[in-house]
Amino acid sequence: MSLKQLKEKYAGSKLGLWWAVISPLLLAISINFVFTSVFKINIPNYTLFILAGIMPWLFFSGALGEATNSFIVNSSTLKQSIFPREFIPISSILANLLNFLIGFIFLFPLFVILNFRVLKLLPFLFPIIIFHFLFVLGLGLIFSLVNVFLRDLFPFLSIAFMVWFWITPVFYSLEMLSFPFRWICLFNPMTYYVILYQNILFQAEIPSLSLIFIALFISLLFFILGYIVFMKKEAMLLKRI
Repeated sequence: MSLKQLKEKYAGSKLGLWWAVISPLLLAISINFVFTSVFKINIPNYTLFILAGIMPWLFFSGALGEATNSFIVNSSTLKQSIFPREFIPISSILANLLNFLIGFIFLFPLFVILNFRVLKLLPFLFPIIIFHFLFVLGLGLIFSLVNVFLRDLFPFLSIAFMVWFWITPVFYSLEMLSFPFRWICLFNPMTYYVILYQNILFQAEIPSLSLIFIALFISLLFFILGYIVFMKKEAMLLKRI
């Protein structure tokens, strides 16, 4: 199901899977131009700093958006087939994870050129990706279910993502923020994942154990909560589709 969705996503596109590389790269270059030229942010290799955060953000927003609307889009499949219903939002999230990994494979050499030490830190990146995936999966299960009963959730998400993006340290660092603005970011779960990616890819540093444990806790909390909520309410799905 995930591979089918990934193929359908780029069906008819001349560039196809290259969009997984082009999209984050163009966004990073655009943000770099605005914030270095207009706001005079002075961070060395700023484009790569943004790229380290924009890739996980695009996976998060794309996966969560598609998972939220997955039951509505696949209502006929849901009614006609007998399989675990959670496979529908999970397949959407997996398709976006594959898209993210494809883009990452092609863009990773840029970080290696910046700092060759990144290669040695690659084993630390795999658990971070898993933590990130579990967090999105938990949220996706909840949102996909809620959207069946409250159809306003999906269009609302497009607005929420715009606000959410600005309070996620993709194009700025936490050190640049003063209190109480820093606290707003610290209450944002995506902050911890973005910082972990930036620590490894951009700074070529091993993240602190406290940061890793916070990300692990958030991932397990949302994954378990998402599955519990889904299991309790999935019987009502077919009545509302």
